[in-house]
Amino acid sequence: MKWELCVASLEGARLAEKHGLDRIETCIALEQGGLTPSTALVKWIRDTLDLEQHVLIRQRAGGFHYSYDEIVVMRDQILDIRSLGVKGIVVGALDASGLPDKQALETWKRAAGDMDLTFHRAFDDVSDWEKSLELLVSMGFNRILTSGVSVSSEMEKACSLLLEKANGRIEIMMGGGLKPRMVPALKALGVDALHFSGTEMKEVDQGSLFTTRLLIPEEERIQHFLQAGL
Repeated sequence: MKWELCVASLEGARLAEKHGLDRIETCIALEQGGLTPSTALVKWIRDTLDLEQHVLIRQRAGGFHYSYDEIVVMRDQILDIRSLGVKGIVVGALDASGLPDKQALETWKRAAGDMDLTFHRAFDDVSDWEKSLELLVSMGFNRILTSGVSVSSEMEKACSLLLEKANGRIEIMMGGGLKPRMVPALKALGVDALHFSGTEMKEVDQGSLFTTRLLIPEEERIQHFLQAGL
């Protein structure tokens, strides 16, 4: 079982390296579910830390039905990220029927070249998870990131059903609402990977006109997850 840390800051990336996580998903704006990071952030992590890096491509918050212009913008973001030589990208789009948007995904896949492809938690919003999984397998996606809510209200049950259906043809990575207490059962089921951020909502820059609340990585939280998987 592999561990993937969702990082939206330099601090998060440093903690991922310090604790030996298998890979990271780089993004910004975790408070909005994650958005595409700057190429400068991606490049800094690549040049400074020894991490397998996958980059989220999501140019706006909200759902996953995208216009032509949005698809083109994200294609261009993928081309920029590809030029940096990172391992993979993380994408997702749905069509009007609630299935993965094959046209958008094919556009992004061509732009990605030989990079790994992860279909993100748009999978939690699909209308038919079995058809969606089969489509992603046929398109050559490497993995699916999901909390399992499109499959079952219980993550463990969803994981079991997804693994059975995938049958080794595509990796299943569970994440979204993951708690340390869930880790042993998911590991026992044989899940391919677990995805988490290890963050806590905190108020930052108190006293500033722009004080806000952000999800900040907490080393102790990260350690709790990893210890649960021993």
